[in-house]
Amino acid sequence: MKSIGIDIGSYAIKVVEINSTSKGFQLVQFYTHQLSMKPNTDSHFEIIEFLRTVTDKYDPTNTKFIVGLRQDKVAVRSKSFPFSDRNKISKTLPLDLEEEIPFNIDNAVFDFKVNKIISPNTEILAFIAKKEAVEKTIQLLKEGGVAIDILSTEGSAFSNLVEKWNQPVVPIVGKEGSLIDETTQIKSKSLNIILNIGHSQTLVTIYDEGKLVGVRNILWGGKIVGEQIAKRFNLPLSEAHKELELKGFILTKKQEISPEAKAFSEIISKAVRELVRDIQISILEAKSELNADISKIEITGGMSLIQGIAPFMTQLLEIPCNKFNTLDYFSQVYFEKSELNDARLGVAIGLAIEGLKKPRNPAINFLKNEFAKEDHRIKNFWLKWGTSVQVSFALLVLFYVWSFLRIDFSEALATDAQSNLKSVAKKTMGVSAKNATQKNIDKYINENKKTISDMKSAETFYQMNSSLEILKKVSDHLPNKSQVKIDIKKFEVDDQTVIIEGYVNSPIEKEVAKELLKTLALEEKIQSINSSLPPVQNRVAFNFIFNVDRGISKEK
Repeated sequence: MKSIGIDIGSYAIKVVEINSTSKGFQLVQFYTHQLSMKPNTDSHFEIIEFLRTVTDKYDPTNTKFIVGLRQDKVAVRSKSFPFSDRNKISKTLPLDLEEEIPFNIDNAVFDFKVNKIISPNTEILAFIAKKEAVEKTIQLLKEGGVAIDILSTEGSAFSNLVEKWNQPVVPIVGKEGSLIDETTQIKSKSLNIILNIGHSQTLVTIYDEGKLVGVRNILWGGKIVGEQIAKRFNLPLSEAHKELELKGFILTKKQEISPEAKAFSEIISKAVRELVRDIQISILEAKSELNADISKIEITGGMSLIQGIAPFMTQLLEIPCNKFNTLDYFSQVYFEKSELNDARLGVAIGLAIEGLKKPRNPAINFLKNEFAKEDHRIKNFWLKWGTSVQVSFALLVLFYVWSFLRIDFSEALATDAQSNLKSVAKKTMGVSAKNATQKNIDKYINENKKTISDMKSAETFYQMNSSLEILKKVSDHLPNKSQVKIDIKKFEVDDQTVIIEGYVNSPIEKEVAKELLKTLALEEKIQSINSSLPPVQNRVAFNFIFNVDRGISKEK
């Protein structure tokens, strides 16, 4: 499975690809695109075009796309609950934060990460984003062809570089029924801060023993320095940023340099002092909220490449400041490890790691409720097999309908058979419909079995010509079709009496047939009577009655 982290900044877009393996994961490759710095230009379509270029390289069936919501669009709050059930915390969190966030909870999306469980209490870090920001980001990604799987946030994603994100939070068993007392003095502890100084903002993440406990966002970045350089040296804004990126430096001690270089350094140092003042405010807030001291500060991001910025900030903050080497935390990196890649890929790598997280320690994801991701696997399955499923379902329905109809037909036939049986029984047995029961019918049949047996015995006792034999003799005595066309409609044998009705073509043919049958009749006597058959055009009806020898004789 590939996990693609996409960091959309105001200066550049950074994309990192991670491959998940059975032994861990690999940082495979990255893509970057610097946005145009031309005045009065909209980077919207530039972002869309680059995103389409990137997504065309991947198969969406085995790729996850993770994007981070800008930290200035996300509020972060620390909370504690007297229970550890995630579903219960998720339902309670909006109401608990209603008075602490600067917007309506009905217009917000909530998520959280568990930091510590001291049974039965749970300490969490909540992330809240406005629905408008989520919707706007989703629309941008949709236009860029990105089938987003996770919409996280920069602060949570960046913490993946420090935290042991692949390990679950292990509960610490406390006293039964104990609750956290807000008035209890917590022992002072030591915190670390990592600053990701970007183009338009600075991400401040605060860690306690490797756990993210706070996130701040300072609206200060390299954009401010670039604008001042462009104004001071009369340069285009794009050129000023290029000079800052390649040649930016701060003098930490007095040196003999040219006036232009000195002015260049003073512009940067003056701007950085503004950042330091904001950082000092964040440090005071962290000390107050977390009752802790700051032991060290690490810096990364594009502005961390300015020469001398770390010792300069150390002097002003009186806290050790050093570079944060992002790629040193990963063993399997398949692209160049450089100072530039270290500085700019931190958030993108953290976002890609969000796609590797398991349900036991899930990623922060604002794709909830109306923003929940559609499951394309079901859609693709339906596109491939939908017709077959529909046909199978239709056949199944027809089978069930046929089964029910078959039962109904069987019951109807059984009812009709019972009714006919009673009717026949009534006529044959001479009893009323009420007495024509199954029991009485069975009794009648058993009583007549002897009669039926006697009739079969009579067939062997008496030797006589059968009706079929009489019919054959009649046929043999009549002329063939070439001589006389005879259509026999009725043939009846009653003991020795034979009755034949039918049609011939003329009265002459009628007489011929009569004469020929005399040879078969006893004493050659044939009676010709009026026929009961309906008249037919060009045909003559006949009705002959005569006796024949059936050969009846009693066995000796």
